[in-house]
Amino acid sequence: MNKKLFRYIFRLQLTSLLFMSFFIFFLILLFDFAEITRKFPITNLEETLLAIKLSFLRTPNTFCEILHYIYFITATSTMWNLCRSHQITILKSSGRSPQQILYPFVSCAFFISLVWLFLLHPLGQWSQKCYDNAINPGVSNEINRDIWIDYPKDNQIIFIGSIIGNNIDGLHIYYLQEDHRIFAKKAEIQKKSWELKDVTVVKNGVIKNFDNFTIYNNISLNLLHILSSMPKKHDIYSLYKVYRIQRKDKVSLKSYELELHKHLANCANFILFALIAAVICFPINRYKTKTNVAIKMICVAVMLRFVNNIFESMAHTGVLPVMVACWTVVLILLCLAVSVLVWNEA
Repeated sequence: MNKKLFRYIFRLQLTSLLFMSFFIFFLILLFDFAEITRKFPITNLEETLLAIKLSFLRTPNTFCEILHYIYFITATSTMWNLCRSHQITILKSSGRSPQQILYPFVSCAFFISLVWLFLLHPLGQWSQKCYDNAINPGVSNEINRDIWIDYPKDNQIIFIGSIIGNNIDGLHIYYLQEDHRIFAKKAEIQKKSWELKDVTVVKNGVIKNFDNFTIYNNISLNLLHILSSMPKKHDIYSLYKVYRIQRKDKVSLKSYELELHKHLANCANFILFALIAAVICFPINRYKTKTNVAIKMICVAVMLRFVNNIFESMAHTGVLPVMVACWTVVLILLCLAVSVLVWNEA
């Protein structure tokens, strides 16, 4: 594909995406404004301006969460317009392969995924943080709950119910290669040890109870700071910092690993949706109608995305590995889209 044609299709997608993004953004802004005015009744101009400000702070995060779906709509509409105007047929008759026609779409998807990962998503997180601070200015970080820490070198998994600073409520320690478990109602992380209180130790089927128990397990201040902060939503820069600390301390924090792979999987979804748009819009000669293919592909995608949410919940509880939970559905949809394109365009 020559550069002029590549730029033409690339520009069509970006133009369509910009118009669709502005429309969706202001639609979300309108709903957010209505929701805020319902929670905080407006009686004067000052409160109206505050509601508008809160709406603008709340909208970017929601917009970033659905941007890959917006791109799917724009990629499908762009490709459908090219098919309807017979430009795809002309390109094929001139010797262009489906793979060559898809280059601008995959390239645009890759470009938008990088913009989302390094710019839009961090901006959305920062905006959400500003919104939370504006709503509750005197409230600090919430209590961190349900933390899984893997110590691969010791074949040990630690579960923390909740933590504030260095104080823990609900501590479970599992030794994977032996019948040894430790349960404590409360614990305190010190410089080179963990001081446990109200402890139950189960080892080789024997149960023992202790009022106090000490485990010598060094933990860095950086890791302790991470454990004491909220892990729900992080941008790629924060996750990379956590990754470096994990490598240094030789531990694995499942909640952060899950967030990191979810971000990367969302980037892959941009490219995946470009391929699904091609499956829906490309003329399929082996089928009597294109609608049949489109309906089947959309139903399969929706079903697998629902399965993906279940997998992520199972990964959070430790039932599934993080890699399997985040990437299985993406790889299945990718293989399905590519196989349908290759089989029907061969």
